Amino acid sequence: MSTTKLSHDELWPRAGGWQDPAGERTDLTIVGVPTSRTSLSPTNAHETPAAIRDALRRYSTHIVAAGAPGHRGEETELVLHEALGVADAGDVADPDTEAGEQEAATRIAALSAHANLVVALGGDNACTVPAALGIAMAHGGIENAGLITLDAHHDLRDGRSNGSPVRRLIEMGLNPRRVVQIGIADFANSQAYRQRAKDLGITVIHRDELHDRPLKEIVAEALAIAGGGGGAIHVDLDVDVCDRSVAPGCPASVPGGLQAHELRRIARLLAADSRVRGLDIAEVDATADTPDARTVRLAALLVLEAAAGVALRA
Repeated sequence: MSTTKLSHDELWPRAGGWQDPAGERTDLTIVGVPTSRTSLSPTNAHETPAAIRDALRRYSTHIVAAGAPGHRGEETELVLHEALGVADAGDVADPDTEAGEQEAATRIAALSAHANLVVALGGDNACTVPAALGIAMAHGGIENAGLITLDAHHDLRDGRSNGSPVRRLIEMGLNPRRVVQIGIADFANSQAYRQRAKDLGITVIHRDELHDRPLKEIVAEALAIAGGGGGAIHVDLDVDVCDRSVAPGCPASVPGGLQAHELRRIARLLAADSRVRGLDIAEVDATADTPDARTVRLAALLVLEAAAGVALRA
């Protein structure tokens, strides 16, 4: 996706183009974690961080956060690049290797020490391991941390792949009773891994529950569970939780998943909680997207929704 033909208007500033934080305090820092080599499905997800950065230039930084129903006068209008300090730390190197994964976690921990929220741009779902581990390292250790996933899959497989990050983090010390999985879908998992989730004590909120329960209620429940240890919360936004019509660039997305507006709203609601210190955007393969780049553009909007959440923190 090229930005060379985008119009220029001084009264319509664009998102993106952020500078390296260089150790300075920020409200939000993005970092690329281009994992792809252990994926269970063929993917070029390592090319996605650059594509997301490019797509950000298509959007402005202006938001209007509506007040409660019947209270329009209470809406909040913000220009994110004025309200927040936002930075781009570039990409970590070779996160698919064991050594590279540990280096990525160390880098993310260092960034998190100076940022209210670190957003990791994947990469396939293997990026969640160094992203969540780095956040935990910076804020009280993995034993006290929590994890919330928006994902059609349990990610509890054996081995080392994009299908195993939740299991691997638990083996590293994450308490499974502080793991909440939202959007788990039928026909996308197995009975064995469902039983594994039950045996571990993971809280599973099935896709169908999102039809019947308010999103704010679900998010509040997830935050209460994941934050129960007093440590930092990491959020994994696996974009294949979305319906395939809005996320065709995700190899494992299926018809019947979340709509784009649902995932965008959940991202903002979660990022608005100060206990959420890390967030990753995973499983988008920019090279497999449609010509209109709808999946990559959704991923870019998730970055901006996370920024909006940070700006709206109490």
